[in-house]
Amino acid sequence: MRSALLLITGLCCAFAPRTAPAGETIDYVKQIKPILSARCYACHGALTQKGKLRTDSVKSLIAGSAGGPVIEPGKSDESRLVDLISEEGEGRMPPPGDGEALSADQITLIKTWIDQGAVAPPGDAPEPDPRDHWAFRPPVRPSVPPTDAARPGNPIDAFLAAGWKAKGLTPQSSAPKSLLQRRVYLDLVGVPPTAEEQAAFLNDDSPAAYEAMVDRLLASKHHAERWGRHWMDVWRYSDWWGLGAEVRNSQKHIWHWRDWIIESLNADKGYDQMIREMIAADETHPDDPDRLRATGFLARGYFKFNRNTWLEEVVEHTSKAFLGLTFNCAKCHDHKFDPISHNEYYQFRAFFEPYQVRTDQVPGQLDFEKEGIPRAFDSNLDAPTYRFERGNEARPLKNQPLKPGVPSLLAWADLAIKPVTLPLEASRPGLRPFVLEDHLKAANARLETAQKSLAKAREHLAAVEADETSAPAGGAASAARSNFRDDFSVARPGDWESTGGRWVYENGKLLQNDPGEIRSVHRTKANHPVDFRASLRFTITGGEPWRSVGLSFDSAEGREVLVYLSAHAGGPKLQISYQKGGASSYPAEGSQARPIKVGEPYELAVSVRGTLVNVAVNGEHALAYRLPVERGPGAISLVTYAAKAEFTSMELVSLAPGTQFVEVGSPTYKGAKPIDRAKAQVTVAEKALATALAQPKALQARVAADRARFQQPPAENAKSLAIAAALAERQEALAKAEEALARLELQVDAKAKDAKDDQKQHQAATTALAAARKAVEEKSEAYTPLRGALKAVESPTDTDGPNVLTFPATSTGRRTALANWLTDRRNPLTARVAVNHIWARHFGKPLVTTVFDFGRKGAQPTHPELLDWLAVDFMENGWSMKRLHKLMVLSDAYRRSSSSAGAAAATLAADPENRLYWRMNPVRMEAQVVRDSLFHMAGELSDQSGGPSVPQSEAMSPRRSVYFVHSHNDHNKFLSTFDDASVLDCYRRDESVVPVQALALWNSSLSQTMAAKIADRLNKRLGETSDAKFAVEAFQTILCAPPTADERSACEQALTDLKTLLEKRGATEPNRRAREILVQSLLNHNDFITIR
Repeated sequence: MRSALLLITGLCCAFAPRTAPAGETIDYVKQIKPILSARCYACHGALTQKGKLRTDSVKSLIAGSAGGPVIEPGKSDESRLVDLISEEGEGRMPPPGDGEALSADQITLIKTWIDQGAVAPPGDAPEPDPRDHWAFRPPVRPSVPPTDAARPGNPIDAFLAAGWKAKGLTPQSSAPKSLLQRRVYLDLVGVPPTAEEQAAFLNDDSPAAYEAMVDRLLASKHHAERWGRHWMDVWRYSDWWGLGAEVRNSQKHIWHWRDWIIESLNADKGYDQMIREMIAADETHPDDPDRLRATGFLARGYFKFNRNTWLEEVVEHTSKAFLGLTFNCAKCHDHKFDPISHNEYYQFRAFFEPYQVRTDQVPGQLDFEKEGIPRAFDSNLDAPTYRFERGNEARPLKNQPLKPGVPSLLAWADLAIKPVTLPLEASRPGLRPFVLEDHLKAANARLETAQKSLAKAREHLAAVEADETSAPAGGAASAARSNFRDDFSVARPGDWESTGGRWVYENGKLLQNDPGEIRSVHRTKANHPVDFRASLRFTITGGEPWRSVGLSFDSAEGREVLVYLSAHAGGPKLQISYQKGGASSYPAEGSQARPIKVGEPYELAVSVRGTLVNVAVNGEHALAYRLPVERGPGAISLVTYAAKAEFTSMELVSLAPGTQFVEVGSPTYKGAKPIDRAKAQVTVAEKALATALAQPKALQARVAADRARFQQPPAENAKSLAIAAALAERQEALAKAEEALARLELQVDAKAKDAKDDQKQHQAATTALAAARKAVEEKSEAYTPLRGALKAVESPTDTDGPNVLTFPATSTGRRTALANWLTDRRNPLTARVAVNHIWARHFGKPLVTTVFDFGRKGAQPTHPELLDWLAVDFMENGWSMKRLHKLMVLSDAYRRSSSSAGAAAATLAADPENRLYWRMNPVRMEAQVVRDSLFHMAGELSDQSGGPSVPQSEAMSPRRSVYFVHSHNDHNKFLSTFDDASVLDCYRRDESVVPVQALALWNSSLSQTMAAKIADRLNKRLGETSDAKFAVEAFQTILCAPPTADERSACEQALTDLKTLLEKRGATEPNRRAREILVQSLLNHNDFITIR
């Protein structure tokens, strides 16, 4: 820590203006002007002259301000400037809050300079007028410089050649065909050429071969997947993130915007049109869902917790992405460098003030969690925009509302802001035909289900009624003929056999009188049916400690299922247990605590269908359990454990058709008799059917009323249709209320009648039913429109947002005006900024290094005339990006070698950083290109386009990397290793070379898996072949170039050594594994990760 502090201190001192030793002459240019530039120019420079004072030249300093001179040469103690910069209160310059105070050393320097006479250097002049800044002047197509080339050249080459000529540079020759092919493939489609594609190009010597290949790549759908990711960086694409399912940033299903970007690029939609759709498609194409996806640009800006933060980011990144201007620097005060005032910042914000975000329904899906198109719309049409004093949102100047506007320097005409009347289905999205169709489809599915449920309930009731009428008094009921019945009045040795205990017949009952036997069994000699119901009546009369009595089924050697009641003092219960392989299991899910008592009679009824077991005690359903073991043929047994018991009857019946079972997890019914419960279930099913029948009618009536009411002009029968819709909706509500009460009564029937919660629920349901009945009787025109969109909440406390069903019928037109201004041919920035981004991604560095700042603080273009020629050509040719790509990649500059080997010494000395493009710039592969190339070379890369983002949990998905989730919460870790784009902003990717990247290419499961597949693919293609041939093909596949003789020899030796080592270690298929290792090694080769 101490060394770090010393380093920081040293750096600060190194860059601070040096205090002059006594007697040393102060250098105005080196020591004074930097202080004034940093502290004074913003308010007293070319942009602004507060108090009529300019500080950007010595002459203007001496001239002074409206209040008189501010410096007296030779007299610092009489110079007002010294007083102002030395002040410690509100009168200090720069004012507190507007800038940092000058240090004591800086004040001393200024005083000394004044005392030395405030001498102006030769040529001292004020800053140029900001209106003359190169980026604020509309681009004009310059003449293409003449060249000495033997053939007509690309204009790009002519402009670059002029620079070489002026500096005496000699450009490098063209790159080898194989290297050039790899370069253009990776640039245009993001993966290297296959072996077949390499052979076809290398063997084609026609002059048009390269251009034909470029045309083919630009026509490939993968071109837009490659370049879509570039623009997603610039436009800050991010999937939603938040906490759990709560959206805090961006929007769910934002991938629709990503798909729009890719589709637009593939169609070569004009860049100007793309901007207009991203900014205002909801106004220009309000009924076109494909174009509405474009407003994902604005939906991505969503931030739940602070509307001001949300709009600040939209303003900042709209201006940076399309204009290359840092509007955000004017949020708290006038821009220090560019002609953007504090007011103009908020006027720019006013374009976005009314907009909000909603998710529109898509055909075939009613659940907005699963699908929908997030999009912008103007929600708060009259929302005012205020300037925040010093950018503090707590201090809005409410007496000065601001209208939308652009910086005056860039306002060549009044903005034509015209409100937009939206089509009916845009403001009432529930009226789109597919919305009703989808609702009706769902309603009809519910109707079909309700009809089936009613039929099943009636069938069950009939079966129960048959049971009731056929059951003997006091016995178990059965709708089918009894398979077996015994009232134990006499012994039946032909039917039963006993094991253990003392089984005797006395007084018309079967007794087991031995309490000492742990297990006593009385088993039928015949097997029972597969699906059956057995009912056993008995009384536990004694025993210790378990006092368990019941019956078992599927009884055979080493296998049985036992259902019993236990009067164990430590925990009486009902239990289902099973035995498999002689070992018994007592699952918790098959156990139920019950107050079983000695001396009380019980009826234990066990119903079995497949592996589902239902148990009833004394006629009430008690437990449902699904057996985890396979069943098999076996007998019924009466069983006692450490218990004395008397048995009065046992009946076994085959299951009647339609016998209804309670599934595991269903509510248990303890109160009602089977016949009453069956009747209640029929009532519930009838009420559910009534609800299902009412729903389609209400849906159709509501849509008909809405259309009649809001069409222009309204239909004559609009009122009567509204009354009908209101009635249909209320009838549906009444049906739902009746159904809810019936369901509650059925549920309550399963519990104690005096449960307080049940009473409250019953009262609430009864009250709701009464209200629904009353509403049906009242005449009304009020009904609920169908939902066709879901509005995002505007703040954490917004509870009304999601309830909004209809939206404004007009839009302000503000964003349309802004989009038209951005794409106007007179706008000096938009085309230049776009061209600069495209150039940077083809040539490895931009023409303007500050890609998001074309203002006066940004860098000057290295080739201003070339930039302007390209910008004008871009606009004059429909803003076509594919045409611009082709122009760039067909240039000699693009095709040039990236190596400086053999370059002229004078060229290297004059331009070591290649600012004048005398050679191509090598660049590192981007994250997506690395991953996609691995899958592509392995033959695994999916051709599937579009759709929901692939989650990180599917990291080995063969989908292209552009389709992976990219958010603050979740992103692909392999991609992150290779400098993936930041979700906050990424106007230009970082480029790093760090050890973890090599480790990822060597150790990651992704890299190892793909290396193995690449090796297998080569082996299959080559068949039985030598190591030398394999090495050549591996080089050609991975590096798109053959190995040198030395490299081939080294690979052969490495493969031989690896096989020997692997054989010693007992590896299976050592030859195959050695080749996989060679492939992995080549994936770590610098010529793989680098686009040369």
